[in-house]
Amino acid sequence: MTVHQIRPADTAERQARIELAGCFRIANRLGWNEGIANHFSVEVAPDRYLLNPYELHFREITASNLLLVDGKGDVISGEGQVRRAAFFLHPRLHTLLPRAKAIIHAHPPYATAICCVKGGRLDHSSAHAMLFARQVCYDDEMGGPPNEDEIQRVVRKVGDKTIIMHAMHGVTTVGNTVADAFDNFYFVEKWAQLTILSRQMGQPVHRMSDNTLWASPDRDKTLTPRAQQAHLNAWLRVLDREEPDYKD
Repeated sequence: MTVHQIRPADTAERQARIELAGCFRIANRLGWNEGIANHFSVEVAPDRYLLNPYELHFREITASNLLLVDGKGDVISGEGQVRRAAFFLHPRLHTLLPRAKAIIHAHPPYATAICCVKGGRLDHSSAHAMLFARQVCYDDEMGGPPNEDEIQRVVRKVGDKTIIMHAMHGVTTVGNTVADAFDNFYFVEKWAQLTILSRQMGQPVHRMSDNTLWASPDRDKTLTPRAQQAHLNAWLRVLDREEPDYKD
């Protein structure tokens, strides 16, 4: 195997490539993706974004075969096509939304099922609600064609939220880092799974008190690295053992 020699000038981009490629592999393992559909991106410089090529299954994605594209979706480096309709929103969201350096969009089964229910909402009955309720935006409109009007509507709706539940569609998460966006996505799907399974039990569901719900505790604030990064790092160690080619 050829070892990639990391130059000081490209260390940050290289790390972003490794983490984003790892997220695709994890998403494949957890059943979030649909064939070659769905798209993750991360901003690595002004008007420069890493994005998955149109043709590749998530299991095939590596650090080196991610595309580097500009805000128009034109390929700067890499081989493959950009699904422009899918990517159209991403560069504008990266630019306009707070904390949107990284964006993950996919259709995980439980969260997407909630999005398919009219007025679907995540229950405030588990610790997930206490940690993430402040971050969720429910977009109950099925957006029109991806044009500037639609971009502005989404931006106004989302504001400073980092988890977007799209009616009749799927989920988008954003974050200051790849780890932040990944952690949000992982736990919103777990939260959705618990919401659906608890409702199926046919018993009254707990409702967390508002004082507890909106406390928004800082997870493991005395530990390093931050909980989000530690979570992604743990998954990457699993991939290092079982799918090490993701770093190629």
